[in-house]
Amino acid sequence: MTKKIVIDTDPGTDDALALIMALNSPELDIQGMTSVAGNARLADTTRNTLRLMEHLGHPNMPVAQGASRPLRGKFNYGYHYHGPRGLPVRLATTKSKPRPLKAPEYLHSIGYSFPDEFVLIALGPLTNVARAIQREPRLVSWIKEIVVMGGAVEVGGNVTPHAEFNIYNDPHAANVVFDSGIPVTLVGLDVCEQVAFGRDDTDWGDGQTNGGRLAADVLSTWFTETKPDMDQYALCDPLAVAAAIEPGLLETRTATVSVEEDDSETYGQTRATYGEGNVRVAVGVDVDRSRAFVLDRIKSGD
Repeated sequence: MTKKIVIDTDPGTDDALALIMALNSPELDIQGMTSVAGNARLADTTRNTLRLMEHLGHPNMPVAQGASRPLRGKFNYGYHYHGPRGLPVRLATTKSKPRPLKAPEYLHSIGYSFPDEFVLIALGPLTNVARAIQREPRLVSWIKEIVVMGGAVEVGGNVTPHAEFNIYNDPHAANVVFDSGIPVTLVGLDVCEQVAFGRDDTDWGDGQTNGGRLAADVLSTWFTETKPDMDQYALCDPLAVAAAIEPGLLETRTATVSVEEDDSETYGQTRATYGEGNVRVAVGVDVDRSRAFVLDRIKSGD
């Protein structure tokens, strides 16, 4: 049985790989995408989403534009990691435009249309999701699950010693989502940094499909031009998509989760209290199966 999916995304190199995967996955009935700032400014992430859909043969995929700012403060962009405009490669222009509905209202419309069936995969800061919940409380009962790429629970962060990028960019939104009662699977740095493509690996570079060739171009350019000092590319967003399809790839523990919003030293830190709660925190991963799954889905399709 396919899952009704919306992907909230801020492309971003690993978002691009994750979107290729998702489009190649028959288990996912993708209703649309919502863009959010994070890895890059909203204009860039929205344009990248539209151009990726065009390049990958889905020019009519609905894309709803979302938040340019977090609930509080401002975003810290990741151009230094992902490249100019948020991607290390240039994509052809497209005439496609975002849908008239903004991201929160678009999420409401999907939830209303598919109550109890709707699964959200959130690959960026959780601002769009939090705003949607705040504006339409019924969404809490409409969403079946949210798979979140974010957080660093038992490991150090990648922005500060304590905080992971997506959660750090809008900790208040993350708390709105975690406190909502919606079932959440949290795929954080605890697991995603274990699943990676290496600079010298040859298998990710020989794709023969449109998506496989784009993934190879993104990765090779990232290794040679954007991050020539790095030997591993962590598959964070792709692992979140993989987990939405094959939950058994992860070992999880049930918890209540909160994010530090006030203390300047630990700002953005994700904390789990294990036992009861609505969040399944990924604490382990089948590295070999997960890497093979990501690779297969990136290279499959037309």
